[in-house]
Amino acid sequence: MSLTDFRHSMVFRMAAGYVALLLLSVTLIAGVFYVGTAGLLRKNIDEQLRSRERQLVQEQRQHGMGGLVASIHELLTDDQDSDTEIYLLLDAAGHRIIGNLTTWPAQAVATDGFHQGELERLQRPASALLLTHRFTGGETLVVGRDVQDVRMLEHRIMMAFVVGGLLAVLLSAGGALLFRSQLQRQLKAIHRTTTEVAAGRLGQRIAIGRSRDEFAIVAHDVNTMLDEIERLMDNARQVSNAIAHDLRTPLGRIRVRLEQALRSPERDVRLPDDAQRAIDDVDGLISVLGKMLHIAEAESGVRRRSFERLSIAGLFDDMIDLYQPAAEQQAMALRAEVQGTPEAMGDRQLLAGVLANLLDNALKYAGEGANITLRAVAAGDWVRLSVRDDGPGVPEAVLARATERFFRADASRHQKGNGLGLSIVAAVVSMHRGRLTLENGHPGLCVTIELPSPDLSIL
Repeated sequence: MSLTDFRHSMVFRMAAGYVALLLLSVTLIAGVFYVGTAGLLRKNIDEQLRSRERQLVQEQRQHGMGGLVASIHELLTDDQDSDTEIYLLLDAAGHRIIGNLTTWPAQAVATDGFHQGELERLQRPASALLLTHRFTGGETLVVGRDVQDVRMLEHRIMMAFVVGGLLAVLLSAGGALLFRSQLQRQLKAIHRTTTEVAAGRLGQRIAIGRSRDEFAIVAHDVNTMLDEIERLMDNARQVSNAIAHDLRTPLGRIRVRLEQALRSPERDVRLPDDAQRAIDDVDGLISVLGKMLHIAEAESGVRRRSFERLSIAGLFDDMIDLYQPAAEQQAMALRAEVQGTPEAMGDRQLLAGVLANLLDNALKYAGEGANITLRAVAAGDWVRLSVRDDGPGVPEAVLARATERFFRADASRHQKGNGLGLSIVAAVVSMHRGRLTLENGHPGLCVTIELPSPDLSIL
């Protein structure tokens, strides 16, 4: 990877963001620490100088200039803060009356307020913070403090910040590299697997191990997706084989029948009958293609616009009326059981087709004299429909594949049918955002369809 490509990669952006966030955090912490130490110390010094100035000004007002001089002398000789305190009293002409300053900046005594500068205190250079007060008689009082120790503290704090910042940069750089290494390792594993799959090796999967982090979740989702893709590819191959078989056989029959009719000496007699049989076979092919289009239409969801609020009881009544004669011909008992007034939001024609497919299967496989029951019940936010018979049921190995297109338990395909009925059922139920379950009822087969209630469907 070139430097330009790396700069535009997600790994670089995330690592740079990590470094920037860490440096910002260090800067904010350093700022808070500085304000809480050196800043607070300077604030305390300002308050002390203001307090001392008020005391001395009050002393001058009560006892005159002589009392002020005595107070300053006492402060200079009490051995308290002798290494930092600064006092200076000047007369109206600017001559020193008392104080411990040898020289001082002219601007410090020219105006009232705080001043900071270099001066000589007891004939030694010092950096001081001064507070000046001018009396009405022209005298000037200067109260101050040597802040050399404060400056040293600030210098040390700044040096600590610089060293800490450099260490933070090094640590963040190391963390970014580690982060980049971990991220790229995970991404490369995903990229390697997807590249293998793109090359046609669908059996490849991302190794997850024992990790439970976000990448493990993504890897699990990708593996699940690849499992589904592999399953769909297998289904597609099976569907292709089934289509080839189910279309080739009737097309072959049509061709042979028509060829024999054309070559037969009794062509004029045989041709109408063989042509009618060919038409019947073509109709069968058209039916298969129509069912496949029906599945595609259901899976695309284009019919959702025709959804309406349906009474399940009314739908069951229609299906009973339609299939009762066929059930009686095979000595089967067909009945409906409806608890309450269950309703669903859906396409009446599609749901009727679902029940028709299930009833056709029950009439076909349950056997003569079997009982077939349609049952409906509202269960919370769902409406549960079921079609149950007490026939021989379905082998457990077959249930898992029963909804695959063209799948038939009769592998030899001698039994009439094309294996699309349950595929249509599954597609229509999925379009209605429902759930389909097939299970053996011991005896018989029970097919359960759960559809969301009308209020839940609207959401």
